Amino acid sequence: MSKLQPKLFSAAACLLLFAFAAVPNELRADDGKTVVTLLLCAEGDETAHYDAYNRMPAFMERLAKDNNWDLHIVKSLKYADFPSLEILDKTDVLVVYVRRIALPKAEMERLQKYVKESGKGLVALRTASHGFAAGKIPETCQAWKEFDKEVLGGNYHGHGANEIGSEIWNVKEQAKSPVLKDVKPDVWHCDASVYFNDPAAKDAVVYQYAASSEKGRMPLTWTRSYGSTRVAYTALGYKTDYDLPQFQALIRNLVNWTGEKR
Repeated sequence: MSKLQPKLFSAAACLLLFAFAAVPNELRADDGKTVVTLLLCAEGDETAHYDAYNRMPAFMERLAKDNNWDLHIVKSLKYADFPSLEILDKTDVLVVYVRRIALPKAEMERLQKYVKESGKGLVALRTASHGFAAGKIPETCQAWKEFDKEVLGGNYHGHGANEIGSEIWNVKEQAKSPVLKDVKPDVWHCDASVYFNDPAAKDAVVYQYAASSEKGRMPLTWTRSYGSTRVAYTALGYKTDYDLPQFQALIRNLVNWTGEKR
C-alpha cells in the first residue's frame, strides 16, 4: 500500500463527516419513531384529584414501549419552577394532563408556538380543558384561559359527582374510525364524573359521549384541527381508567392519529 493512501483515506473520512455535520437535523433520516412528549404538573391539589402526575408516566411508558414511541416526560411539582420545553422543537405529539396552572412566560411561549405553528399533534386529557386557567399567578408566569375553547374546541363548565360516575358509549357512526380501534366494549360504566363540555366546537368530530343521572349526554372524546395542528381531547383519565384496555387503546389511537405524517 502506498504511504499516501492512509492520508487520502483520512482526508476523505473527514470530508464525509463534515458533510454529514453540515446537514440540518430536520433533513437527516430518523429512526422512524414518533417523538411523544408528556406534560405534567402537580400544582395545588392535583394529586388528590386524579393523581396524573404519579400515574401517567408509567402508563405512557408502557404505551411507548408497545408502540415504539420515543417518549419524553416533562414534569414539575410547581408550575413556577417548570423546566424548559425545548423538547417541543422535535416533538411529534404533545400529551397534556395539567390542572389550573400557568407556566413561566418563556415556556408558555414555547407551548403556544408549538400549538399554533408546528402543525404537529396535540392530545389533551381530562383536566386539560381547564389546564391553563389559573387564578392569581406570579408576574413571571402566564396562563392561557382560552386554551379550551380556542384550541381544544371544548366548553368546560363544571362536572358531576364522582360517586355517581358516568355511562360511556362509542358513537356507532364512528365505529370504523382508527380513533376507536380496539376501544371495547362500546358501552361501559366509568367511575369518573361527567364533564360538562357541551357544546363542543362545530367542527369537532365526536367519538364518545358520557351521561349520568345528573346530566344528559355530554361530548366526551373528540378530534378537530387547530390551524394545521391535529387536536384530540378526552375527558377520560380518572384514577381507575389506567388499567382499562379501552382507555389504553384510546390513548394509543389518539397519539397515533394526531401524530400521523401528513
